[in-house]
Amino acid sequence: MQVLFNKNFLSQQECAQLNSWVEEGVEAKWLDAGLSRNPSWSYQDRVTTRNYGDRFEYPEVVYKIFARITDFLSLHDLPKSVVGGGKDGVVVSCTFPGGDVYPHRDPMEQEFHVLRCNIMTQAADDGAELFIGGHKIDIEVGELHCYLPSYAEHYVTEVKGSTPRIMWMFGYQTTPERFAQIKV
Repeated sequence: MQVLFNKNFLSQQECAQLNSWVEEGVEAKWLDAGLSRNPSWSYQDRVTTRNYGDRFEYPEVVYKIFARITDFLSLHDLPKSVVGGGKDGVVVSCTFPGGDVYPHRDPMEQEFHVLRCNIMTQAADDGAELFIGGHKIDIEVGELHCYLPSYAEHYVTEVKGSTPRIMWMFGYQTTPERFAQIKV
């Protein structure tokens, strides 16, 4: 499974700004219960914006980052992710200590795969390792990493320590052939 990377895509200041929004969002319930191994949206160890877009507005910086990703990867021809895509194609998750992301594939969007261009803005103290297609993928704060989560099973191991892991996901619809053409 191909994973594309670009180190230092976001500055420390941008990460801090996004993390501040998440901290406020957790308190205000803009991020709420996630989905886990059971089929209900009741998992409290990982909260998300996925189903709760009617509760908030993203700050302008989020849309500027989405546009920067679109320009950087030349994705102007791709529609935004809408099925499970959160608000305006953006999903945020905050995984607390003890939480994880269970092994799964994201749903397809009709005949299209989902392309996620993700940026971790806060790393856990330990754990929280990303696996895609059975391979451990090392990611760093501020780094852009992109893959097809509807094509490959992926999961994140348990968050350890006292610091939550924060992930921003910017989504598009595409085909595997189009994804293979993307250059970083």
